Amino acid sequence: MDWPMEDLPWSSADLGLFEFETRPTVVLRKLESHTTVIKNLLEDKNQWENWFDCAMSSASESNQFYAVLLSRASPIFDEDAPVSYVSVSRDTWERLTRLFHIDRGITRSIARQVACISSCYEESEGVGTKICFTARTSKYLSGDLALSVTYIPSTESIYTVMYGCNKDQIKKIESRVRSAGDRIKYPLSMIGILFELEKERLVSIADQLLDKFTLRSEHLENGSWDPSIDMNKEKTQEHLELCLQSRNLIDHMKAVRRQMVKLLAEVEEFEDYISSDEQGRRSHDDSHHDERNERERWFKKMGHQMKKRLHDIINEYDGKMDECDMIAANITLAMQTVWNQIAMRDSDLNTRIAHVNTEVALDTKREGIQMRSIAILSMIYLPFSSVAALFSMDMFDWNPQDGDSVVSKYIWLFAVLAVGLTAITVCAWYHITTRHEKKADGDAQVLQRKITGLDQV
Repeated sequence: MDWPMEDLPWSSADLGLFEFETRPTVVLRKLESHTTVIKNLLEDKNQWENWFDCAMSSASESNQFYAVLLSRASPIFDEDAPVSYVSVSRDTWERLTRLFHIDRGITRSIARQVACISSCYEESEGVGTKICFTARTSKYLSGDLALSVTYIPSTESIYTVMYGCNKDQIKKIESRVRSAGDRIKYPLSMIGILFELEKERLVSIADQLLDKFTLRSEHLENGSWDPSIDMNKEKTQEHLELCLQSRNLIDHMKAVRRQMVKLLAEVEEFEDYISSDEQGRRSHDDSHHDERNERERWFKKMGHQMKKRLHDIINEYDGKMDECDMIAANITLAMQTVWNQIAMRDSDLNTRIAHVNTEVALDTKREGIQMRSIAILSMIYLPFSSVAALFSMDMFDWNPQDGDSVVSKYIWLFAVLAVGLTAITVCAWYHITTRHEKKADGDAQVLQRKITGLDQV
């Protein structure tokens, strides 16, 4: 069984998953004593060291929020760099994992490369119980992200790291963190922001597919179209790509929807933990009874709001998946209609060819009857003609003188010439017929190769 990772120090194998390169990194911080979010832009190792010494010196204080937005590396071969390409040095990252109590499970989430979310509740030396959440979005679409969140109940502090943020995503995350106010202190708020960004990404792709489909459907519905032009090889390829893209997008939405259902369960599990934890504290110390009740009610209120928003997003996903299903179904219907039109046209053409062939067969039959009549007449008159020609020859003398022969002595010349000419005629007929047969066979082979080539295309 693949057990969850225990709370052990990061190993060299864990660090080996990441690539380190110092780039500008945004850090957001909200303290209990501040009403606004503090933003720092750290660009090198020295700035990070100064930030650790100054900002993290008060890490033992309660009710603090930290978010490190690791910037995205430059594209690799025109594709987004992996989220494992972090924007700090190795030494800075090792220190960050210790101070932010980053769970080693983030390495598993990043390595999976698909939409996922996981959590663990464990005891940690020095801080007591810590609750860790990891999540990521699919890498098979541009703009994927990963996230690790650690919540320390004893200090009510939240440590968040967002991996693979581009400039636009950093602006959106910062804007959402600032607009959230104190709600950002809810441990699952950053995961909610991650799924909000994922929704925007998938819905944007779905809207682009819908726009393409609308343009094609309006042309097919309202315009005059010719299957031989509008459904040629290129047009057919475009429709197939649109259909496959919609199917692929549905798969991504289903995967994210499953993780959001899992997130709903995580919210309920967290609420159960908070309730049991508060009851345990009240049983030991009733001096802060009202304060703890208020804290528990606040967590339940935030959890209720988050579950309500998650249900809204799930419903929006269901609507978009229905629209993508409509794209695939309507494109399939349109293509079937076009192929039916082409089949009807081919059937009509074959019918006309059959009529022409019937007429040719009838003409051939009439000509055959005429040739048969001519052959019969030839059979009747040919013997008479041959006998008449033979007896009209000078080779015979029907009134010979005494001592003369009826048959001329040159009769052999007639026999030789007749047999020779007959042989020449038969040979000429044989060679001409054989040559035509070879040419017909060659033409048939060329036609067969062409047909085979078309079948392969």
